[in-house]
Amino acid sequence: MIIVKALAVLIWNFIMYMAFGSFFGIRKGRTWSAAITVTVGFFAYYALFAVFCLPIMFTYRPLSLLSHVWMIPCALVLITAIVLYRREWMRKFTDLAKDRDAGLFWFGVIAVTAVLIVLAVITYNFTLDAAYYVANITTNVDTDMINVYDPFTGNWQDHFELRYVFATYYTADAVICQITGLPALIQTRTVMSATVIIIVNILYGFICRYFYEDHRRAFLMYIVMTAVNCLFISLYTTSNFLMTRTYEGKTIVGNISVVMIFVLYMMIIKEGEDSGVFLKLFIVCLGTATVSSTANMVIPAEVAILFLPYILRGRYRHAYKLVLCILPELVMMMAYVLYVKGYYAIYTFPR
Repeated sequence: MIIVKALAVLIWNFIMYMAFGSFFGIRKGRTWSAAITVTVGFFAYYALFAVFCLPIMFTYRPLSLLSHVWMIPCALVLITAIVLYRREWMRKFTDLAKDRDAGLFWFGVIAVTAVLIVLAVITYNFTLDAAYYVANITTNVDTDMINVYDPFTGNWQDHFELRYVFATYYTADAVICQITGLPALIQTRTVMSATVIIIVNILYGFICRYFYEDHRRAFLMYIVMTAVNCLFISLYTTSNFLMTRTYEGKTIVGNISVVMIFVLYMMIIKEGEDSGVFLKLFIVCLGTATVSSTANMVIPAEVAILFLPYILRGRYRHAYKLVLCILPELVMMMAYVLYVKGYYAIYTFPR
């Protein structure tokens, strides 16, 4: 029963990501990518979740309230997306089914992805961070509160730990666990691990198809990319996080956010500004800020390295867009620095 429920949640994740992403990835009269739409939708989903989560958390309201409230925007987004984009979805999947070469390529990607999911799920995970996140989700569900109790000791915390409190990505897992009854370990180690690996691999597939129209060359490139990432193991590489700490926020930043921003850079170079790159970039940066505090340093650096030269080549009118894109990370970075220096604290009870 748990396996069926976990599979249903996994499918539901991608339905919601497609629904959220369609508002930013689909434009009438233009070709669009399901891979890009799903990935942007992933970040849009968690960005919007933070908008609902933070006020409820900082006013000491229960997790069950957040669970009931969160179902409302999800239902509205899904219904609206179905009404507006269902024909585009059907057309995209029909075209893919008719394209034999593309079908063969994605069949190979699915096969490799399935192997990687199995390897990630059965990998022994012994990191302290992993224990903290699973314990945090379990504690939130069992106490029906949000980040009020210490996950390791069960003691009431005097104030919210800002290193984790703005990473509402994990609170979203707690909401799913409360609604579905899935154990936190299954939700994190199985459902979200599979979710992350699938998104990583569809991004790899998109990059390969972007460079090669021939499906054999594209698949060879995909195999090389996957092999390099999986075999390049050390303590602080993206591959180590992807295969052994799959559901953690740092994994998403290193394997999805960084890759997605590179994909958007490729798109603006090849397709120009009409492809809506800056709006997608803003959504990715905003959503990443709710996933891990690591994004506060990594994302502004990558965006500046890739897009600043593009702006400086006579496109100064877009400079403000670049600032807006990295603004969420800059704000979160300043908030964290001020907290660490002792200028303020957000308490877990009224004062």
